Amino acid sequence: MKKPSLLLLIPLIVALMLSGCVRKASTPPATTPHVIEVANTPLPVDQQILNATMTAQAIMQEFNMPTQIIQNPLGTPEVITQVPPTPIPVGTATPTPLPTLQPMTRPTTWTVQSGETIYCLARRFDVDPGDMLAINNLYAGSMLSIGDVLEVPQTGSWPTEDRSLLPHPDVWNVSPGESVYYVACAYGDVWPEQIIQVNGLQPPYDLTGISTLQIP
Repeated sequence: MKKPSLLLLIPLIVALMLSGCVRKASTPPATTPHVIEVANTPLPVDQQILNATMTAQAIMQEFNMPTQIIQNPLGTPEVITQVPPTPIPVGTATPTPLPTLQPMTRPTTWTVQSGETIYCLARRFDVDPGDMLAINNLYAGSMLSIGDVLEVPQTGSWPTEDRSLLPHPDVWNVSPGESVYYVACAYGDVWPEQIIQVNGLQPPYDLTGISTLQIP
């Protein structure tokens, strides 16, 4: 019988040696999980705006005070309450009362002044213009001159209900060349003496330098 060859025994020996060195894999040591502290994370901007809006609405409903949402230095919305300013009392302008007007009576004669006509005088004195023409031997369209003395009828009245041409009291803007008598004629039933009284005019009642007249 032949002896085993040395070359065949070497691999067998090596295999036995390796099998004796193999260990069961060790279990890794248990590790304790570390808790990572997370810093407080701010709410999303949309949610912050929503919260601020709801707060503003609550303040307005509860206290009836205006509010405003602003960006604070941190860049997040913040609700502030706007206290309305105390209103400053404003006095109501009191119109200057007109003085008691002197009563006017129909004259028996009248000296024509600048800007006056038969129809102007008939309106003022509340007489029929036809009677005014007839008593002075005039006709429709007759021209009057400053200084003419006319008789004024003591009977009759203006033929229509409304003798006025412009509503009054009023303020008249004076134009160059106008007279108190012309302005009175523009209103129809206003007497020049009353305009003189209300505006404190002095003879000869020149309107130069006067821009407006109070019309009673």
